[in-house]
Amino acid sequence: MTQRREEHWSTDDEDALDWPERITKDVIQAITRRRKDLGLSAQDLADETGVLGYEVPRNVIANWESGRRKTITIPELIVVAEALDIAPVELLFSPALGGWVDYLPEMPSDRWSALTHFTGEARHSLGTYRLRLYREHERIWQELQEEHHDAFQLEFKLFREEWPPGSQEKLDAFVAAVRERLQPVRARLREIGLEVPPLAPSLGFLDAELPPLKTDFDLEDE
Repeated sequence: MTQRREEHWSTDDEDALDWPERITKDVIQAITRRRKDLGLSAQDLADETGVLGYEVPRNVIANWESGRRKTITIPELIVVAEALDIAPVELLFSPALGGWVDYLPEMPSDRWSALTHFTGEARHSLGTYRLRLYREHERIWQELQEEHHDAFQLEFKLFREEWPPGSQEKLDAFVAAVRERLQPVRARLREIGLEVPPLAPSLGFLDAELPPLKTDFDLEDE
């Protein structure tokens, strides 16, 4: 008598699987769904990966789908996704499966939010990203003024003859700190098409070191 092969992935108790297994299960389910949607057999998929230069054997695919193999490597994910004509991230957090996924062991998320978080889209939408950059700019600028108070106060002395001894060295250190800590933020603002906040007039020459203001930045505002 032939026994029915156990379908290891078939369980109503998702908590019985640890987080890595749950993530892998989702990926394999997405692979299986996509494979069947395209009308491909496991052998067809294996052949396609071979054409791409990194064959994933049919028995590996079968073991994934039966649950006997509970891991998938990054190279396997990439080549299988290419063979299935789908982005790897869509297999990792497939919106087509619906429901929720644990982005981290204790971070449940809907699949679309998990996908956009993984790609960086969620955290880098222009609406929130520009505010974060401006806040970061203000924080660093305030810190620099406090840390280099004496150098900043030179802004209010019209003539160098009024500068106390050691002022040039302090000013040079101030400028170096601005270049190191603040200029990267100012450069990023320029790169995404945003105006940079003004600095002290004596530091205006630093703006010439920034990239030109982009006007065609197309990051979608949410």
